[in-house]
Amino acid sequence: MGENDFAVFKNVFNDYYAKDTSKKIRAVIKLRGESGQHISTNPVFGYMKDPNDKKKWIVDDEAAAIVKRIFDMCIGGKGPMQIARVLRAEKVLSVKAYRARQKEKPLPHNPYRWNEQSITEILERMEYLGCTVNFKTYSKSLKFRKRTAVPREDWRVFENTQPAIVDKSQWERVQQLRGNKRRPTKTGITSIFSGLVSCADCGAKLYYHVRDKYSDGRQNHFLCSQYKSNTGSCTLHHIREQILKQQVLECIQYTLHSVKLFKDDFRQEFLQRDEKARKAELAIKRKSLLDTQKRLADLNILVKRVYEDNALGCLSDSQFMLLSNDFEREQRELNELDTKLTIEIEAEARQVADVDRFLKLAEKYANVTELTAPMVNELIDKIVIHKPEKLNGVKHVDVEVFSTYVGQISILAQRENMESIAV
Repeated sequence: MGENDFAVFKNVFNDYYAKDTSKKIRAVIKLRGESGQHISTNPVFGYMKDPNDKKKWIVDDEAAAIVKRIFDMCIGGKGPMQIARVLRAEKVLSVKAYRARQKEKPLPHNPYRWNEQSITEILERMEYLGCTVNFKTYSKSLKFRKRTAVPREDWRVFENTQPAIVDKSQWERVQQLRGNKRRPTKTGITSIFSGLVSCADCGAKLYYHVRDKYSDGRQNHFLCSQYKSNTGSCTLHHIREQILKQQVLECIQYTLHSVKLFKDDFRQEFLQRDEKARKAELAIKRKSLLDTQKRLADLNILVKRVYEDNALGCLSDSQFMLLSNDFEREQRELNELDTKLTIEIEAEARQVADVDRFLKLAEKYANVTELTAPMVNELIDKIVIHKPEKLNGVKHVDVEVFSTYVGQISILAQRENMESIAV
């Protein structure tokens, strides 16, 4: 037998050896990941390996300062593309360039090449909360280097494994803000309220409209996206930005002043209110869960009877298949509902109005005299605009302000001359 004849066997053995080695490596990585150790060989931007223990991460002060600034700019109302533009203009080293400099390697051709994707990745990383996050991606086999994303619910998250770079309240607020898409107008002008204003009746966003980029801005306004000149699915919900700013500022000033004067009463009142609402919500969901579980138990009995009737000849095959498919579909839907309700009940049972976080913000903005984007983003979760009503010959717009952490605050915006707007 010639050497070429052995080549086939060599390839088979080599392939088997590679697969066996890959399987062992995967087992080791899985064991390490399940125990809460970092799987990634390189710490994320903002951290570095602890010289005394290579398995642990410590804060890299220089990189961490950049990370903090990126989160601050996002809170300040800037999107990933705008943040990247600022960092490029200020000649801040990109992640790739920063790591190259650390390892004393040549810098890339463009060392300040920040882009939208790199900023987005930083803003979404849970590691900055001090967590270890494992199993976010996987490769199908040794032969395929491409990594496939794993659903978020299948990640393994271990808390307090390294010092946090970003405060939890700030990280959560950034995720909320990124969930609110802020579309710029054709003029490129945006409002500090963009993405936060919604309609009380249809729930749609109120879009920001700018009459003229060169005007004084007094006619800039928010209008329900479903109105469409009275031809859409919603009625006129409209408020000028100038009026909204005035009313929201007054609301914030009044609220923060009250909090300052009656701090302890404020905490107690909101905790009690939240507890009452939470208990009512939990009671409804628990009843729904019990009903779902009872129906699932009944279905299990019915399925057994159908199988028995079919086996005994009391039920034809066609009837059996019809009933069996219906029962299986209902079981699948109920199992999904059961899982969903269980998760919601567990989440709500843990949820408590985080008054202390709000109190810290209240202290931070205690002497506010004008609204800024960071203040709005930190203090306001959403603003709901109601349909205008005429009271004593004067048109009023009811505005509901939902504050971060403590919920709703109601104010009444009075407008003496609410012009009709055709869009």
